[in-house]
Amino acid sequence: MQTIGEPQEVTLIKSVTGTNGEDVPKEEIEKEVNERLGIDHRTKLEKLNVKEENLQAILKGMKGVTSESGGTAYYIFSDFPMDIAGKTGSAETGIDGKVNGWFTGFAPYDNPEIAVVVLIENAGSGGNTAVVAKEIMKEYFGMNVKKVTENVTAIPSTEGTR
Repeated sequence: MQTIGEPQEVTLIKSVTGTNGEDVPKEEIEKEVNERLGIDHRTKLEKLNVKEENLQAILKGMKGVTSESGGTAYYIFSDFPMDIAGKTGSAETGIDGKVNGWFTGFAPYDNPEIAVVVLIENAGSGGNTAVVAKEIMKEYFGMNVKKVTENVTAIPSTEGTR
């Protein structure tokens, strides 16, 4: 399992194609983005100041949210084919009966590839937002792909006009 606090490469962009039709080098993209955001890579990344045993307890709890029968998102993820970690939440809006819901999680649990955060206004609870996170993860891991077959055998026919 990866240790939280280690610098991980995160990207939303798979590739960029220049006007000449060629891929723009990753380093060039990073340089442009960092300049626009004012990020200086000379700044040293600091490790998360959390004791390892506390971090493991948090991760175990997040896994339980989706994999143990008492977990707030268990009913959503109980049939998910891989272990994931998650946390549900809700926030009062100040309007009677209106509660925003959110879910955050990552998958797979042992070697994370994707992290998802979902916030839905007036969702009622965080558990209600987990459905959206599950669909995002299913799409990411190719679980929504359905095999479609089509019969392309030509059937001879003739048409006549008068």
